[in-house]
Amino acid sequence: MKIRTFKSEKGMALLAVSIIVLIFTLLGLSVLGVANSEILQVRKEINKTKAFYLAEAGVARLTANLYNGNFANIGETALGCGSYRVDFNAVVGEPCAVATGEAGEETGRVQVTISFLIPPYENSIYAGGSGGAAWALRLRGTGDPCKIYGNYWNGSSWVYAQIGDVNGKDIVNGNIFVDGNVAMYEQSRVNPAPWPNTYNLRGDVNATGSVSLYGGATVAGQKFDHSAKMGLPDLVGMNYAINNTHNVAKVFADACVASGYLPSGNPLRNVFVKNPSDRSTECGATSGNDYFFEPSTGFVNGSPYTGDTPLHAGNDRVYYVDGDVWIHSKPTYGFKMDGKATIVATGNIHICDNLQYVDSQVDMLGLVALGKYDSSGQRVSGGNIYFGDPGYGNMSVFSGMMFAANDFAYNTDPLGSTLKEPDSGFTVTGNFAALNSISIERDWYTNAQSGKRRPARYDPHNDQWRDVVTNNPLNQAEINTMKHYRMMVNYDDRVRNVSTQPPGLPKGTGLIFCGLTKWKELP
Repeated sequence: MKIRTFKSEKGMALLAVSIIVLIFTLLGLSVLGVANSEILQVRKEINKTKAFYLAEAGVARLTANLYNGNFANIGETALGCGSYRVDFNAVVGEPCAVATGEAGEETGRVQVTISFLIPPYENSIYAGGSGGAAWALRLRGTGDPCKIYGNYWNGSSWVYAQIGDVNGKDIVNGNIFVDGNVAMYEQSRVNPAPWPNTYNLRGDVNATGSVSLYGGATVAGQKFDHSAKMGLPDLVGMNYAINNTHNVAKVFADACVASGYLPSGNPLRNVFVKNPSDRSTECGATSGNDYFFEPSTGFVNGSPYTGDTPLHAGNDRVYYVDGDVWIHSKPTYGFKMDGKATIVATGNIHICDNLQYVDSQVDMLGLVALGKYDSSGQRVSGGNIYFGDPGYGNMSVFSGMMFAANDFAYNTDPLGSTLKEPDSGFTVTGNFAALNSISIERDWYTNAQSGKRRPARYDPHNDQWRDVVTNNPLNQAEINTMKHYRMMVNYDDRVRNVSTQPPGLPKGTGLIFCGLTKWKELP
């Protein structure tokens, strides 16, 4: 008898269910693994984004610090669910900083290139001594200036009024740097920068040589003898021929104007005039074209102590001028300027008229006597600022940040290369700076032999007054004829604020922050 064996149908069903459950379990685990991986990836991307924004937060804080003159690194700083730090690298030529943000296990890095103005803009007076010749800044005088009254022509009639002043103590409100010596006499003073003195400039005097005080002269800040000489900025690297908002020579060429004003409707018609026919003597004395900073209409005669003709410089403009620039208008004594602009000249800049801001909180003018350079970057011509009006009368008040790539000369007639006695002292709101030397001879005497007025200079080593040109000592009778013309310089510290400084000022390795020029994300 055969025995038959039957398989359990229930067992088969259980096996099938087990297999199916196993398959779905494996599928579930696979899906869960993929989901977890996706979650981790999303979380990683979120943290990378957070880290990037944390790095940007570090850049924002760095920018705020730089505005306030703080160049220190920023240590690890917690923010939200992460942190940031900033490492500042003040490398020569192109200072930069790297901001690092961290969120979770992720890191974000951003590098920014930082731009600074050149050191001359940190001072009321700056003389860089690039020529290597010995030079000294001398300040002197006592009391307040004595006013001079007389007649001047206001355009329609003669007016009896104040036409000048003499004597009075020299006052510099702000810091000084001189590659050379500084000698102060009598009641001359160096004071802190004018109120509100936002950046706490104490009135320091820095000289690569000596700082000497005689009589009652005072320095409110610190005297720093034998200071380090400052390096020369890369002016050619500014590439003003490209980096400008208005190429003035091209604007006139495009309008086919060789002499006179631009056509009506041109935005520069009331800013510049080229080679004007009523100033042929000035134009004929220079090698290139001459551009005069003045409007075509609206002249107001004013007085020798004011600038009243409205002049609209425009906002955030950089005027590149291939030629000489003049602030010298025959119809008026000067200008009331509004706007925020910088004028860069490849020739020289001649400042013969008064200029004042309409709004001293908003308006600002930069003047850069750049000069011309050869292929090796050496200056071959131009780059001087001639300040004062030795030919036509009085220039007593000026507002602007003045920088010369070579020399700054006061009351020197560039047409004849001669010094002429001024009619009054002067007040500058801004600064004046030169990479080489500054000539500001303001002591004049009557020469006993010629009967002519000549500039004099005090020699403290011999306790003698000497003729500036001949170096001959003055006798007592000649000393008795001397007149001193006071200088007052009020540093305009708005140049230290990016929001108020005029655009296009020369950049370099100074301490005045003027913006971020490059930005890139690092791996």
